[in-house]
Amino acid sequence: MPSEHVSDLYTRKVGGESYTYTVDYSLGPRVEWQAQVFKDGDLKGRPAGVLLDNTLIGNSLRQTVISLVEVTIENMIGIEE
Repeated sequence: MPSEHVSDLYTRKVGGESYTYTVDYSLGPRVEWQAQVFKDGDLKGRPAGVLLDNTLIGNSLRQTVISLVEVTIENMIGIEE
C-alpha cells in the first residue's frame, strides 16, 4: 500500500512547548496514520488514527494529516508532558 512521510515541528498554543514529530500515513479511501512525538529528543507519545471515506489526495491529504497530528499534540491526547 502506498504511503507518505512527514517530519515537522509544532509549538503548542497553550503553554508554548515545542514538539517535533514524524508521521507516516497510507493513501487511499482509508487513511491510517501513525505519529511519533518528541520533546527535547525524548519520545512523548505515539498517537495514531484512521480517516475513513477519504477522497483527498496530494497536498490536501498531507495538510489534513498534519492537522490531525497537531490537534492531538495541542490537546495532549496520548502525549506525555
